[in-house]
Amino acid sequence: MKSDKDVGHPDQRAVDDWFLYGPKNADIENLVRELTLNRGLPLAQVEDEIVAALRKLLATT
Repeated sequence: MKSDKDVGHPDQRAVDDWFLYGPKNADIENLVRELTLNRGLPLAQVEDEIVAALRKLLATT
């Protein structure tokens, strides 16, 4: 964990903790569950879609 003086962005701690605790937005989990468990998509496909959407955002930001 970074000390207060090492935190350069307001979301730094949340991003650092995301790996352990997951996203704070429950919609992400709900959507992943819906797409995989209820609609039958493989988790790997859903993860690929998430990565593609984030890469698109990076390209346009």
